[in-house]
Amino acid sequence: MKFIQDRLGHGCITITWNVYSHVSKKINYESIQDLDDYISTIFLKFL
Repeated sequence: MKFIQDRLGHGCITITWNVYSHVSKKINYESIQDLDDYISTIFLKFL
């Protein structure tokens, strides 16, 4: 988030967080889904 704040020139990280936090939550959810899919694929190979 700090990187985004600096790149956009926001004076306060709170502004950045309030505007862009939904993006972080979406990326986090997608990453969890990708990991779950990957682990499921590995386990299916051993069954």
